[in-house]
Amino acid sequence: MQLGALLCLLLAPGAMLGGQAKVPPSRPYNQVIVVPNGAPWGTWGPVEMCPEGSYANGFALKVHPYQGDAPGEDDTGLNGIRLHCSNGATVQSSVGAWGRWQGARYCPQGYLRAVSLGVHPQQDAGDDVAATGLRVACSDRELLAGDAGDTGDQEGSWSHPCLSGSVCGLQTRVEEPGSKRGDNTALNDARFFCCPP
Repeated sequence: MQLGALLCLLLAPGAMLGGQAKVPPSRPYNQVIVVPNGAPWGTWGPVEMCPEGSYANGFALKVHPYQGDAPGEDDTGLNGIRLHCSNGATVQSSVGAWGRWQGARYCPQGYLRAVSLGVHPQQDAGDDVAATGLRVACSDRELLAGDAGDTGDQEGSWSHPCLSGSVCGLQTRVEEPGSKRGDNTALNDARFFCCPP
């Protein structure tokens, strides 16, 4: 298959994303940006998009505060990501069961263009936390960050930026409560969709 045909297939609405066919996004997009360090647990939620003509100019995080080192305490860190769209709407994909939504952070004059997801390394015998924070780069060159406090925030590598346009949607991978592993992690991974200008 030629490279051009392969790219069209991969970027087509409803294409296979991470091995799972998903419902097509509600608006056309031209790129999916991913982080290289997402954790492996949970299932991908729905793709959620800002309304046509708007782009993500801010975000908020649902955070489960640090639970301590006592036996039986289970940290889940980052539980959700909500995009704030330039028309005032908010969108979110799957969200974990723990924590509370924090205040939104906004690009001063631009839109989200690249992301970095902090992910706590897998613990062989300890408490797995998975995602612990999110950093975003705005088109106005502002960097915004949010994290889950004392849960061992890690800074991940940056995604590729939107090559044309800005972030307009997202999809999150969340482990549901009651993990068969006996260790809940909530949000594990995220991918973001870019829409043309």
